[in-house]
Amino acid sequence: MSRIRRVMLVQPESPGGNFEYVVIPRQGLLFLSGALQQSEGSYLYERELHFEDRSGKLDIEKDLYGVDVLMISALINEAPRAYEIGRLAKQNYPNIISIGGGPHMTPLAEEAIREGKFDVIVLREGEDIIAQLTDVLLTYKDADLIKELHKIPGIAFMEDNHLVETPRRGLISPDFVPLPDFYSIRDLTPSKPLMGGVLETVRGCTEKCTYCQVIQQFLGYRMISRETELARLTQLQKMAEDGLISTNRDNRFSVFVSDDLHPPPLRAVKFRNERLERIKSWKGYTDDMYLICQSRAEIGQDLELSEALRDINMEMLYVGVESDDAKNLEYVKKRQEPGQVFKDLVSLNNMGFSVVAMTIIGLPHDTEKSIMEMAARITAVSKYQTANWLTPLPATSNWDDLVPLNENGEVLEKGEMRPYHLYTGRQFVHHDQRWSMKESRNLFDLYQSKLNPVDTLYSRLFRISERYRKMSNATNLSAGKEVSYKNQNLEYAKNIVASALLEKGVEITYEKTSLTKSLGHTNTTTINMLSKI
Repeated sequence: MSRIRRVMLVQPESPGGNFEYVVIPRQGLLFLSGALQQSEGSYLYERELHFEDRSGKLDIEKDLYGVDVLMISALINEAPRAYEIGRLAKQNYPNIISIGGGPHMTPLAEEAIREGKFDVIVLREGEDIIAQLTDVLLTYKDADLIKELHKIPGIAFMEDNHLVETPRRGLISPDFVPLPDFYSIRDLTPSKPLMGGVLETVRGCTEKCTYCQVIQQFLGYRMISRETELARLTQLQKMAEDGLISTNRDNRFSVFVSDDLHPPPLRAVKFRNERLERIKSWKGYTDDMYLICQSRAEIGQDLELSEALRDINMEMLYVGVESDDAKNLEYVKKRQEPGQVFKDLVSLNNMGFSVVAMTIIGLPHDTEKSIMEMAARITAVSKYQTANWLTPLPATSNWDDLVPLNENGEVLEKGEMRPYHLYTGRQFVHHDQRWSMKESRNLFDLYQSKLNPVDTLYSRLFRISERYRKMSNATNLSAGKEVSYKNQNLEYAKNIVASALLEKGVEITYEKTSLTKSLGHTNTTTINMLSKI
């Protein structure tokens, strides 16, 4: 009997929020696919990643035909679609195995299993256990399956109508999977490339802001190795050369460095100094890149770090401003002083960065007057802006402290599911004496009308790229130059990346590693990237 099993990994369509979700793929599924590829367990996994914002809605009957395992990861406003896909998959293919995960399903595992008919929910990160879990789900049934599931850390499942959550000890190495598996993305070809690359260099956060899910989903602050950073940069460069990432007329392409607080704040001296040294080593790897990252405003006070970033083509900074009211910042435990933030934004602009100011409205001390004043102030010190109402998210204090509303703007009844499709940051979804849901939506529209939203930029670039792609596609097809992503795979990419790095004096070796059960690293292997410089 064949050891090959088909796995479909799905990111559901987003009903709204940030347009960059459409432009670039989130990385969780890319790393899970990579973990399945590098597994040496009972099965060989043929993988396909379907991003609905990119490739359209999944056709359940057609696209899941012959699929053995379905994996879905979702943010809060994608949860209704995730649950729908899970239910329909089980209706059409009762024997399909379904696994859910991500920052929404992790704290709401029982709801996800009930509404989405998932067999198992992976809690937080899961690269180290996903192959073992999938092997077990394919191999065992009934009581034997339950017995084996109890042995796997960091998962949730139902036993005798009760939720079981297995404990996890320790943290996953952030480069357990060295290279993300872009090559299994559906429709990824030179005629339909990614709008930009995406690069993860760290997991977790040094801060404890109450509104943020990052510190719950990714525990600790963990940098990947220096060698893995260079390998991932090389991977993106090779993808752009192969036409799998869209480039401009000068052959430059955008890369989102998807860190939180990258680089670290000044008070995190050890992390800040390490990041500075790593940035210097990027020189020569990012010459054709237009780099974008999240950052704290205070790097405007760090001339050495700022100059190093500019030297490697860091062009755009997403800066968390949140509010210009000190009491609001204290409420969300954001450790920064408003007056200094605006001075830092001026400095960053003067250094040549394109600044995107990320703002939150609806904090306890906000009024309509202060919100509109914020719009006037922030547009004077940043090129682009993002706006979101304070929105309660699972696993944050706001989830339990704020009284939720239903989709009609009325207080949610006991047992009624929250209207997750409205959790886009465009309106209040909790009770507040200052504004109703409708009033908050109108105020948001007024506030945003005074901004220069970065989403407008991405939307325009997306339309331009689509037109350019159609013209170039016709030329490429007539010349017989169209190349399918099926001609590449992750294993091939590792060899190409290793060869390219060797030319620069960095030797990469791929080794099996003995892993401990306490971290959930069982029945899998990883790749150590060892440098000789």
